[in-house]
Amino acid sequence: MPKLNPFRPGSVISPGMFVGRIEEIEVVEQSLLQARDGNPQHFIIEGERGIGKSSLCLWVDYLARGDITYDGTNKLSFVVVNIDLHAAMGYDDIVDAILAELKRQIASRQPLVESCKKAWDFLSRFQISGVKFDRPQPLSTNSKRLDELTDVLVSLIEESEGAVEGVLILIDEADRPPSEAHLGQLCKLLTERLSRRRCEQVCIGLSGLPDLMQKLKDSHESSLRIFNILELKPLEFSERMMVIDRGIEQANKNSESDIEIEESAKRLIANLSEGYPHFLQEFAHCSFATDTDDKISVADVISGTFSEHGALNQLGRKYFADLYIDQIGSEDYRRVLIAMADHMDDWVSRATIIASSGVKQSIVNNALSALRDRKIILHNPGARGEYRLPTRSFAVWIKARETQKRAEPALSVGDTSSVINVLAPIPRASES
Repeated sequence: MPKLNPFRPGSVISPGMFVGRIEEIEVVEQSLLQARDGNPQHFIIEGERGIGKSSLCLWVDYLARGDITYDGTNKLSFVVVNIDLHAAMGYDDIVDAILAELKRQIASRQPLVESCKKAWDFLSRFQISGVKFDRPQPLSTNSKRLDELTDVLVSLIEESEGAVEGVLILIDEADRPPSEAHLGQLCKLLTERLSRRRCEQVCIGLSGLPDLMQKLKDSHESSLRIFNILELKPLEFSERMMVIDRGIEQANKNSESDIEIEESAKRLIANLSEGYPHFLQEFAHCSFATDTDDKISVADVISGTFSEHGALNQLGRKYFADLYIDQIGSEDYRRVLIAMADHMDDWVSRATIIASSGVKQSIVNNALSALRDRKIILHNPGARGEYRLPTRSFAVWIKARETQKRAEPALSVGDTSSVINVLAPIPRASES
């Protein structure tokens, strides 16, 4: 009987497997409790790809609708409008997506259909058929659609008579539409309209990549002021270890024989991931899949990571092939990126890159110019001649890829101890 692999790279992590993010969870809990009591505090979850934004959004969804408790005992009862956005969506598309999901949520709760007659009367007539996400963006936003959304939310809160403690509008992939979609303006105007109508039980949560901040600001210069901004960082070492432990526990619930993992193998997975949840799931998934004797060893981790179709290859194809392979034909240009990766996503000077890359100055200059133009690296506008990689995760992958190259002679003959010696120089996160 095949073993059920509990590690799920590329999938949102369910609340039962969710680990860490204690501070962020506390802020979101307070945001929802404040909204319930008429003092809404909106929030933004931002961070790199693979850092766990969507998994945290799912946890927030469960919390708001009352599927999990916020203090171990008590539960909330929000209507949750959980949507994700697309690159070609405009202002009206976003409002329509919110209304459509609100309609679906109320339709699933018959008592609300019966009690919230004004809200349901509009939503039951609301249709989004024929909406095209590639329609031209209007020069000004449509206030009528926003007024309709405001009316529905006010009616829902007023008519529910306490059956609904609030509404959470949770928008994932909020960075994907362009600034011209005016998401920042939508959020700012909606909160102002609701406040004037004395409807203060609506909370807005956005999730997206770091460039979401600039897009919101471009849309409405003061839109960021209404949000608490939660920047997700890599998981702590102890949290990574806990993720692996929970995965093994989950596997053993569905396995005829117990599956074990060596402590050294677990620590190796935790360190290779550098705290990125998606990386952690990928390394753990491939290590689990490689194991044949129900005891995951360092050799299983090494094989699962560095094999032809292993974790490192999978991460490259999913995240970085375009940046590191497809757009770059010169090995010297890659050597520039390798030199920058030693500094993770910190700013590094041109002189340092030249010294550490071993590439001629003229070639480095050409590389930096080309890589900047292709948006593979960023230029520091406040300091001449300083550059950095766009994300820490990109640096982590480049360093792991170089480690694979150094380990290839030992990998070819199955010399595990030599591979471990090659892995030793990889920077270790705090293991406190």
